[in-house]
Amino acid sequence: MKNIKITILSLIVVAFFGCDQDDNINTVFDNVNGQSLVAFAAASSDLAVVIDGTGTVDVQIEVSTVSDSDRTVTVSVDESSTAATENYALASNMVTIPAGSYSGLLTINGVDVSVEPQAETIVLNIEDTTASNPSFTSNQQHTVNIFQICPVPSDYLVGDYILTDNGNGNFGQNVPVTISVDPDEATNRTFVAEFLPGTGVARDVDVVLTLGCNFFNLNTIDINVTCTQVTGYVIGGAGASNSMYDLDNDDVGTVHTVNYLEDLEADCGPTVVQNFTLTKI
Repeated sequence: MKNIKITILSLIVVAFFGCDQDDNINTVFDNVNGQSLVAFAAASSDLAVVIDGTGTVDVQIEVSTVSDSDRTVTVSVDESSTAATENYALASNMVTIPAGSYSGLLTINGVDVSVEPQAETIVLNIEDTTASNPSFTSNQQHTVNIFQICPVPSDYLVGDYILTDNGNGNFGQNVPVTISVDPDEATNRTFVAEFLPGTGVARDVDVVLTLGCNFFNLNTIDINVTCTQVTGYVIGGAGASNSMYDLDNDDVGTVHTVNYLEDLEADCGPTVVQNFTLTKI
């Protein structure tokens, strides 16, 4: 973690909306008739595709106002994407935000035609929306990391371990954790740990590790804190720098190293590779 003060990220940036107020009345944000901001709910997500099989991920899009009728948001794939188009398909390039709702889901389906074990990217843009009053679309992009995963024994990386941060401050030192199989995804392992200990904004988070084909991928952790109040302090998978694992090694005393990217949005400083270790006990 950068040695920079981190503050709680405001969900509504009043200055963006440019609301007027006179000397006597404080302007209150109007979630019905106010201006509508449309944006991705997170900066990134992971699309794990089983070797010779398929996978799926839902990307959430949010709008700051509510409506009594359905609204649509048009999404495009940015040319900077590195994933081969034969390996994925958007269920639709139009996302519906149902009446009375603040969000909708874009489903992306993956298929292993030529998916690589190391992550490649599908970069998404918001192009247009039927939200009104008037509406603004965020220039924020959403990056989907698509990668191949292989079957993993159900007892691998399961049980009691000691979590030790490499000194960057994102996690603690010598912290006992209990790792279990994610009930929704057999190749995911999950445990609870304190994120950003000692910072004043620390909280317990669900840490999810995807076991790719012989490598660890840390799923995105975002607790809505920021240094700049523009983006946010987020950590997640390290892509080509993800660390490897060996299915033959998980006995007591085995040390697993998990690499990840710190500050994906470069909110508090440059994006760098960090790691923590999990020692079997």
